[in-house]
Amino acid sequence: MLVAALAALLLWSAPADAQAPRVVEPEQSRPWAVYFSPDGGATQAVVEALGRATQSVLVQASAVSAPQIVKALADAQQRGVKVEALLERKHARGRSSAVEALARAGVLVLLDGAHPAVNTNVIVIDHEVVLTGGYTFTAAAERENVESLLVIHAPGLAARYAEAWQAHAAHSVRYASRP
Repeated sequence: MLVAALAALLLWSAPADAQAPRVVEPEQSRPWAVYFSPDGGATQAVVEALGRATQSVLVQASAVSAPQIVKALADAQQRGVKVEALLERKHARGRSSAVEALARAGVLVLLDGAHPAVNTNVIVIDHEVVLTGGYTFTAAAERENVESLLVIHAPGLAARYAEAWQAHAAHSVRYASRP
């Protein structure tokens, strides 16, 4: 199924007369959806996917700072979803840090200091949905940057990303919320 979804994605192209990238709305019958930024609905797609989470959310990224995404992660934690975020250690500084907001909401935040950079941007939801691509989960990603987000419904792919997440979590340290 994943191979078919990726093949369909590679074969998809915008209509020849299109002036701007087309926003593809998620459909339960389709195993994937793609969003672009700026202003292509990527942030909203992340927020909506997190709103549908019922069991677990794993995040691995250099940082998560888009206010809507931070809120959606905190909201998921508050409604009983197990939310865990694995982020770059260098992005955990600062008084207004989104890392602090996530930790205060009860999200388990782990900081990966073993690598100079985390260039993976992925969210795994309920062991079956993967959000990935060049989209960086930041405010600038939706407003200014040219980025893309893939939403893929594929339990096998989700399991692979979860394995990679666990491998990096093993050498990371837990962020301690400030008093």
